[in-house]
Amino acid sequence: MKKILIVFCAAALLAVTGCTSMITMAPSSTPITSKDTYTKLGPTVGRAACVIILGVIPLGPQSPSRYARDNAIENKGGNALIEVTQEYNVMNLLVVQFSWTKVEGVAIKFERKGADIE
Repeated sequence: MKKILIVFCAAALLAVTGCTSMITMAPSSTPITSKDTYTKLGPTVGRAACVIILGVIPLGPQSPSRYARDNAIENKGGNALIEVTQEYNVMNLLVVQFSWTKVEGVAIKFERKGADIE
């Protein structure tokens, strides 16, 4: 009976832990029309990490995706990204959840209809 209880507890622990991963792709981080112009600044990467304790206490940026995107743009001094790829990984352990976000793309300096968008 004791062995069955140990096996059951181990199976329950495995059921509440795990990892997930998701990749998203987009042509750009902002809409671009045929009248708009931009200069490619080069490839860039932005990262963010977050820890959530007990499912409700976040430690890290409130929006990891936005933080990673903004970090990637700022790394090259641009104001938008094209050819964007986002990778999101999550690891759940009983009372703690870890998440990592990585955004890759080509940074651009973007002008809308000849006027800077900033």
